[in-house]
Amino acid sequence: MTSIDNDPVFTSLCNEKTLQSQKEGFFNEFYHSVAENFTGKSARWLTEVYQKVTTDAGRLRLIYEDPVVAYDVQGTLEHVEPVFRGKDAKFSWQRREQALKLLGENKLQQALIMACQAVMRAPCQGVDRYIDKGLTLALALWTRAEVFIRLLDGKRALQDLQLASKCGLPVKQNADYYARVAKCYALMDEMGRAEVATKLFHQLSGHNDYALTRLKDDMEDLRVLKQETPSVEVARTLPKLAGEGESTEIVGASTKIKLAGSKEDPRGRYVVAAADLGPGEAILTEQAYAACLYPKYFGTHCNACFSRLVAPVACPDCCGVAFCSVACRDKACATYHRFECQYLDLMIGSGMSILCHVALRIVTQAGTPQKVIAEGKMLRDTFCAHTEHRDPEDHFKRTLMTAFLLRCLQKAEFFGQRTTEAPEPNEQELQVGAVLLSALQSLQFNAHEVYETRITGEHRFDTAKVQYIGVGIYRGASMFNHECYPGVTRSFLGTAMILHTSRPIPAGALVPENYGPHFLRQPKPTRQRNLRSRYWFKCDCRACIEDWQQMDKLPAKPRLRCTTPDCGNALSYPNKPSQRTVKCNKCKKQINLEANVKMLEASDQLCTTGAEMMADERVDEAIELLKKGITLFAQVAVPPHKTAHVAEESLRSCFADKGNANRY
Repeated sequence: MTSIDNDPVFTSLCNEKTLQSQKEGFFNEFYHSVAENFTGKSARWLTEVYQKVTTDAGRLRLIYEDPVVAYDVQGTLEHVEPVFRGKDAKFSWQRREQALKLLGENKLQQALIMACQAVMRAPCQGVDRYIDKGLTLALALWTRAEVFIRLLDGKRALQDLQLASKCGLPVKQNADYYARVAKCYALMDEMGRAEVATKLFHQLSGHNDYALTRLKDDMEDLRVLKQETPSVEVARTLPKLAGEGESTEIVGASTKIKLAGSKEDPRGRYVVAAADLGPGEAILTEQAYAACLYPKYFGTHCNACFSRLVAPVACPDCCGVAFCSVACRDKACATYHRFECQYLDLMIGSGMSILCHVALRIVTQAGTPQKVIAEGKMLRDTFCAHTEHRDPEDHFKRTLMTAFLLRCLQKAEFFGQRTTEAPEPNEQELQVGAVLLSALQSLQFNAHEVYETRITGEHRFDTAKVQYIGVGIYRGASMFNHECYPGVTRSFLGTAMILHTSRPIPAGALVPENYGPHFLRQPKPTRQRNLRSRYWFKCDCRACIEDWQQMDKLPAKPRLRCTTPDCGNALSYPNKPSQRTVKCNKCKKQINLEANVKMLEASDQLCTTGAEMMADERVDEAIELLKKGITLFAQVAVPPHKTAHVAEESLRSCFADKGNANRY
């Protein structure tokens, strides 16, 4: 990959998209109000003043101090105030009543939706004593627990009951509470604990034998229904890394890959194979350094781990985000969310891109300014920013966005209680701002979109569709260079990225990732334009040099490898049996391609059978057959070849099915 001059117009559009995703957001107005100051007599301010400051911290300081822009910058930032959707006890009560009505009509899924809304909007215990005597949240959880019992989900029902107890629900003399607990344990097939809860119910009900008999009958009915209902939840775990443990130089990586190159190398640092790699090997399982959901998924996925929400747990103060568990909520509220909570709606309203949110998350999850500053050097060393090539106007916009985010941090008391309300940063705040500004530049080139596989019908592959739900930054994965014909396939489990090899890669060879433009889906001119303008390099991979065709235009047969050891030449496929002995124009030997033809046919058959296993939803068998077919192809032929590439894409689908996959 070599750096080149970019298409200025398209590059500007790409750059703007990575900073501001909504034109109607108020940040656009903020920028134009400030930019008006360096037109006319001050038209050269950007190039003759701003651009001559060589550090991010220096440029950030400049916009607060230089009289050309300082008045409008500080004047706007002084108006930053909390904007968030708070709790509403009355709304929660209304949704709870609707849930109970739907429950009586046996409309369980609709009842669950209402009960979840009741939980999300309910204030904490004692906040609003005029409604439910301050127990709105506890009663919302109590109602949702009953819905889950009816849905045969004992585990989630029990979690809600326990949480309701912590939120003030009276349980010591509450026979109904222990009746529900007993049902939960019965559904979980924990009969010992169910028996203890049953005895407590019997005791608290005044030893009502009739009520006890009814409870035991209900528990047995629930157990029978549970046994007759197939479980749809599948426990998913990260795969074991190939090789001998984890690399010491690449975060989350296998010892079968290593770093090559240097910062001075035109290709930078990049990943190569430390040993021969076959298809389907797990070479990276890396937790995100920082990750953020797209706002449209705030109500459907956990804000912390990206799990699909079933029983959402709310932030104690806002209704803007949800969590899959108390553990995720408590972790978030102890770190990043306590600084983002009251300003998240404001930031979304600014029109800022999700990359801006990830940059902020890098700061807020650190918890303290000191830790941000300490990690700043590591972040700059790991993630390229290409500051020296950035247009001064684009850099100024990012500096202005940094000032806005820094003001949100000031107001959220990330730096503690300040002695002044003025937005101008002190030295510590300036250093944190410099980390933010660096991240706003480097994330353009290093962030990865996190996806899930959405299954909308009965068949897990025929109706599967990739849906991007958020963005993450990964220290190890950022080391992989791009090729339009990748050597790895990317999937996710929560926010963790998983890279499997998709084809054989010999020791010492580049292990390429794909940044989006794939030769199967985009023609060369489109790929080159996108890569130049979005990532600022000209791709010179094999697919570009040889101008491989897209999927629907690939030749029916591939070129075959010369059988002479170390020759490496590729020979045209013999269309007739009489043409299977040819002279290689490289090693000058007569080559019999009969064996290669038969092995290619065997490879195609393995790939076809693998596809049939996918049709039968026998995923593990499909993976093994596809791996064998791809391996065999690489031994006797060279890409491009439609059957082999379809098999590589099928392998990606199989691994994605083992990650974030949800039925809708």
